Amino acid sequence: MVNDVEARVRSLLATLKMRRADADLTALLPPDLPKRVAILEGLERILRAEYDDRRERRITRRLEDAKFPDTPTLETFDFAFQPGLDKQLVLDLAALAWVDRHEDLVLVGSAGVGKSHIAKALCFLACKAERRVLYTACSDMMVDLHASLADGSLRRRIKKYSAPDLLLIDDLGYDPLEQEEAREAQLLHKVLEARHGRASTIVTSNLEVDAWAQDLGHAHLTVALLDKLLFRAVAIKIDGPSYRLAEHKKRQLARKSTPKTDAPE
Repeated sequence: MVNDVEARVRSLLATLKMRRADADLTALLPPDLPKRVAILEGLERILRAEYDDRRERRITRRLEDAKFPDTPTLETFDFAFQPGLDKQLVLDLAALAWVDRHEDLVLVGSAGVGKSHIAKALCFLACKAERRVLYTACSDMMVDLHASLADGSLRRRIKKYSAPDLLLIDDLGYDPLEQEEAREAQLLHKVLEARHGRASTIVTSNLEVDAWAQDLGHAHLTVALLDKLLFRAVAIKIDGPSYRLAEHKKRQLARKSTPKTDAPE
């Protein structure tokens, strides 16, 4: 027992980078076995609390750095509403092994089917696993990169998007007006090229992949872009009804079924 608890204490000391304490531990422990065990168990409780506190602060920082507009979870995703979606595949993705392998994920489908929900939920899990994550709407990123051409900050901004362990580029093709201001397939290609084989990227789009060339405005570069993105990617197409439309209909029916009360005289 004493060897087990001492091993756990030393593991915690190493994780917390308390090298001096680890080196001094043997000399500080009394030879009396019951006292030795009691001291080690007390140290383990203290060190475990410190480890948990540091981890929670790291996770909070990861979530803040990710810049999520909201944080949906897989627990709140209604798989029954999308029976055509492979639930087991999504749950397998939640283990994040594909992130460790630096693979990518592409989610396509019409508006409201849950693409962004799944993508953000996976990113939330990545933050909980202490990975560096960044969320960006595709149109925002394109405008940001386009602006960098004017102020000479392109290299710095490419680094911003290439640095995270997981980058979510949400809603490619969703906002054609902002895309019109920054129709730069070259810039999106630069981001994916910087990340290819080094870090994972999620792209969600309401456009079929074949239509990306028209949206991005450069057929040849889009082919190269897709080649990099899809080479080691999981591609999921969600064919199904819109959650938002269904919720809207529910609210409409609820309003109609609510009995009207007479106004007080």
